[in-house]
Amino acid sequence: MTIITVEHVSKQFEQSVGEGTQTVTALHDVSLKVGSGDVLAILGPSGCGKSTLLRIIAGLIAPDKGDVLYDNVSLRQIPLKDRGIGMVFQDHALMPHWESGKSVGFFLWLRQREHEVPERVHRIAQITGVGIEQLLERKPSHLSGGEQQRVAIARALTRDPRVFLFDEPFSNLDAKLRAEARVELKRLLHEFPVTSIYVTHDQHEATALAPRIAVMREGHIEQVGTYRHLYENPINLFVATFIGVIPINLFQGSVRDSRWHGEYFGGYSVRKDIPDGTRLTLGVRPESISLTPAETQDASVEEVTPYFAERFQLVTVRAGRERWALTLPPETPVAVGDACRCALDTQALLFFDTRTGTRVG
Repeated sequence: MTIITVEHVSKQFEQSVGEGTQTVTALHDVSLKVGSGDVLAILGPSGCGKSTLLRIIAGLIAPDKGDVLYDNVSLRQIPLKDRGIGMVFQDHALMPHWESGKSVGFFLWLRQREHEVPERVHRIAQITGVGIEQLLERKPSHLSGGEQQRVAIARALTRDPRVFLFDEPFSNLDAKLRAEARVELKRLLHEFPVTSIYVTHDQHEATALAPRIAVMREGHIEQVGTYRHLYENPINLFVATFIGVIPINLFQGSVRDSRWHGEYFGGYSVRKDIPDGTRLTLGVRPESISLTPAETQDASVEEVTPYFAERFQLVTVRAGRERWALTLPPETPVAVGDACRCALDTQALLFFDTRTGTRVG
């Protein structure tokens, strides 16, 4: 297994604009370390640089600045044949005119070890619970998207990999196939404990496959941690709003006498070194808001959405110009138009500088 170290990597591209070009920064001073046998997900919106970072880690493109090390050796000093990279792309990248079995066994065939292919494939089928042997005589054009992706993963596993790299491999699959593929890949990563990096924009995939997640934005890594840590302790407003299937509630307010005051909620303690008048954004997760009936129209229920499989109700409440969401058990009686009052869990409040987005409490 291999330790991957990314040291201060930057990358720019020239992009055509009209009759001229402009320089676009894809990565800026990115540093990252993935321990031997660890699985890391790189999570971020489209265009944030995560696929560019993965390709630099794979050695497919060179950084403008910085370096990538495998076990403290620069990737530039490791011959291609010795890098041991198994990579799975979004578009599968299978040879269209080859039967799948040839794609899977090509690496071993080059090394005159093609006799190992049937045993490898059979082992993969046993681990995933999916029989892929019957796919090997068919060309990619005769395979579904899910079948092509299984062949691509099998091909990566036959390379004696030191490193697995996945570039949004399931993004073209429908929801059911994506869920099945995640389970299969999870089994394979458990059986083959190879240092792995998984690029995705899907939080479900990131949490299902990787104990640690790196959140990216505009060529930077904003924060690295477990999903729970990112959810409960975001370093800035971007991470707070990006992490969470149900978006975090945000309230605008300012500081007065070391307390935060907003339009509906207020009076919450903040750091004493924050000057009066400072604009702060209060963030609170939906599960940290409680709702009680009220005789007066303090606030009102605007919408109720049941999530049957997840066993909760998503309730939207409005008061004046502000609107927020909270979750309730499915058996809790609540209806649109109900008058209510809401309270926040003071142990779960997150404060951010409104101007910079930096976490301040």
